[in-house]
Parts: sequence; structure tokens; C-alpha cells
Amino acid sequence: MSLVVKLEDDLGERSEWVMLHRVVPATGHADFPLLSGIDPFGKTVFNHLQMEAFLQEWDLAKDRARDESQLEAWEKVKQMAETCRRDRDLYLRFVGN
Repeated sequence: MSLVVKLEDDLGERSEWVMLHRVVPATGHADFPLLSGIDPFGKTVFNHLQMEAFLQEWDLAKDRARDESQLEAWEKVKQMAETCRRDRDLYLRFVGN
């Protein structure tokens, strides 16, 4: 599954993004209740209140990164999630294709 992950403000004007391949678990994966709820063909948005739980799951998902490019994308998403956690006006958006 390929996703574009964006860190956005209310107007969608923030331009930070990364392409993520096969790191997010499949829908319904019991070990990842938040991450497995990401729509692979639509949009899923998380806010600052969800970032603590998101980051806990994201740390567990690191083992799913199989090569250097996946690991770099995983790290970029982690950085964006940490920024989102600190700023109530930012959102982490996953866009499936």
C-alpha cells in the first residue's frame, strides 16, 4: 500500500509531505488499532490529541520498514507526527491512491 503523508494546517497550505510504501499495517490489524484504520484508497486525518497514541503505534511499525527508503519515510512521518503533537493547528493526513 502506498500513501502520501502530509503535515497540514487548517487550510491545507503547509507543504511538508512524504511518500510511504508498505509500512502501514493492513486494515483491521489488531495490534495497530489507529494505523490499521488508515483508508488505503481515501483520506485519513489525525489531530494533535491523537498523536500520543499514534506515535506509540508508529514506533511499533518501524519493524515493517524493509529498506533504506522505507526507513527514511518512516522517520519523516515520525518527525511530522511529533510536530503535529506540539501544534494544535496542524494535522497529519494520509492520502491513499
